[in-house]
Amino acid sequence: MIILYDIPTSVSESRDWSPNVWKISRLVLNYKGLPHKTQWVDYPDIHDLCQARGIPPGGRKPDGSSFHTVPIIYDSKTLCYVSDSLQVAQYLESMYPNRSLFPVGLNAAILSFEDLWLDKVLRHLFPLMILPVYLKLPPASQKYFRTTRELRYKKKLEDLAPLQEHPRLWDQVRRGLDSMSRPMDANGKEKLFWFGNKITYADVVMVAWLLWVKRTLGTETSEWRNILSWNNGRWGKLMRHFEQWEFVDNPSRL
Repeated sequence: MIILYDIPTSVSESRDWSPNVWKISRLVLNYKGLPHKTQWVDYPDIHDLCQARGIPPGGRKPDGSSFHTVPIIYDSKTLCYVSDSLQVAQYLESMYPNRSLFPVGLNAAILSFEDLWLDKVLRHLFPLMILPVYLKLPPASQKYFRTTRELRYKKKLEDLAPLQEHPRLWDQVRRGLDSMSRPMDANGKEKLFWFGNKITYADVVMVAWLLWVKRTLGTETSEWRNILSWNNGRWGKLMRHFEQWEFVDNPSRL
């Protein structure tokens, strides 16, 4: 059994929201059919948890210093904790190679994919999402989140994406998704995945970050409905395909 550590929201029944946990761990575990259980930990408690259990830091600040963060997994099969984001993905791939997400010969292309996604999509999406995420966190995590993010961005959370800037920022997100859709169309417009017919970790990256929007803003918002419709419905088709692995701690489905 694998224990997956995650940060809870205060408003979702399933409590999940973190794109990094979905990306690195939960979608991979569900896709590979690996039984696991989530242990919830608030932001301020992550450091003490890691210190107590000897878990190495898994994140890097802009200045290069390390800090404790999720995703973290504990594997009872090997009795080890894995905390660095890339190391978690590579650990799961090496220990449980069934249904591989890193096909031979594509590792470099897949590992460089997230930088492309960050440049084209995420840098425009981040300002729009930070305040909505904050509003959904429990009080203890809210204080930590506000302090660390305002220190990082040198702005109050409310000033990262003023309401009058939303149309421009969402248009940039749309154009970023356009730029991602074009090379996928080159595979064939009927092909859902980054490498055509084959699901890889690149697709997990895209789906996890889009799940962030879905979980945070909600399925009934115009912003989410717009994303599903853009690029002739490409993103809606991709998300619908991955719905079969979009669950939290449901062993009966594994």
